[in-house]
Amino acid sequence: MQHTDHHQQQHPFTYIFVGRRSFYLLSLNDILRLRATCTWLRGLFGAAQLRQRLGHSLSTEAGLRRAANGQAVQLLVFDDQQMGVADLLAAVCVTEAGGWKEMREAIALAAQCGYCQLPVRLTSADLHKFPNKTAYLATPRVLAQLKMVGRHIDFGDGSRLQLFQHGDTLRAIKDEDGFELTINPPPLDDHPYEQQRQEHDPPVRSGICYRRFTGLRSGVVVDHSSVSSFVERTVLIHFAGTH
Repeated sequence: MQHTDHHQQQHPFTYIFVGRRSFYLLSLNDILRLRATCTWLRGLFGAAQLRQRLGHSLSTEAGLRRAANGQAVQLLVFDDQQMGVADLLAAVCVTEAGGWKEMREAIALAAQCGYCQLPVRLTSADLHKFPNKTAYLATPRVLAQLKMVGRHIDFGDGSRLQLFQHGDTLRAIKDEDGFELTINPPPLDDHPYEQQRQEHDPPVRSGICYRRFTGLRSGVVVDHSSVSSFVERTVLIHFAGTH
């Protein structure tokens, strides 16, 4: 029987995408379009290739690393070995959407206070906070990131910085009355935060506070200049109240 060379069985386009730097130059939208329109190309963007792409994206996204003792510390990874193609595509989308600077600082602060281990490892359950890419991109970026990362910030007293969404009602830490968050609240007259308002990291109104004998609870409503400042303040008031 005549031997057929393995390379002759592969489509010539294989060499464009596999094992070459050009694979990383394709946008996620390019990959999605190719998978949708070219059936024979889907195998080139399977789980193994997407894990490779995800690893490359994580290593090159500066917002997901922080210098410590002269070394770069990775702040966020994905439990990619437990993910299928759909979740890997979502993980690549989340990573390559970028803009992790604010959440990077919040994660690093939580780690310094002992409320999370680095790197934070996101799972399929975290990605499923959003039904699709459109929903993720439609949410203010830092808030979208907090919806995934928040539950990994564990205060050690049975409470976590997780978010609960019920229709238009958003709560943090506890799914109870008094723990509501108002994103982009109506501006107060001459409020200094109005000059700093950012679309990707909007202001937050919250009544969450810390009391030594009752822990995190509802209290006086306070306006925070951004989602990230709300996260950092919540971490700090809990740390200050327990140390």
